[in-house]
Amino acid sequence: MINETTWHIVPENLPCVIRHCSKCNRKMSFYCSEKFRVNSNQLRADIWLIYKCSKCDTTWKLTLMKGVKPSDLAPELFEKFTNNDKDLAKKYAFDKQLLKQSDCEIDYSGVTYHIEGLTSLNYPLHVRIQSQYFFDLKLSTLLANIIGISISGVKKLAESGLITTNPECNIMKYRIRADFVLSIDTHTR
Repeated sequence: MINETTWHIVPENLPCVIRHCSKCNRKMSFYCSEKFRVNSNQLRADIWLIYKCSKCDTTWKLTLMKGVKPSDLAPELFEKFTNNDKDLAKKYAFDKQLLKQSDCEIDYSGVTYHIEGLTSLNYPLHVRIQSQYFFDLKLSTLLANIIGISISGVKKLAESGLITTNPECNIMKYRIRADFVLSIDTHTR
């Protein structure tokens, strides 16, 4: 009998960005403050997500919207910006395309996570892995931590066909994205 489950990969903190700090006069790590800056009048609004230098607290504003008509935004969305909604800040802080367009590097190295839905591992196991956010987490690292073996142990299981994915991917190089299926059968380990 195959055991089926879903694992939700949930980041516990936000990635930093690396960019030039005008006060430190060099590239520095900036953390997301999870706060928005909204400049608005009746006609136009500018909206930013605020980052701060991890050394000197200099502010950098990540442009989200510029010159948008407040009436064109859903009232609930505009309210989330003005109330510093943490889930909305998280959405933008993990928006890889937006950050790359903003002349900064994304630093995922400090992002920690937990797994919802992880129960005892009874093999063979059919797992749907879901992650709302991309944060450069390697599938091989995740599996090594969950199964309790080394990365090379994960590689051996993959090479022997005891770990497979759908769609098929290189388990050692694959970075977890939205939704995919994994099968594990470690009875022979």
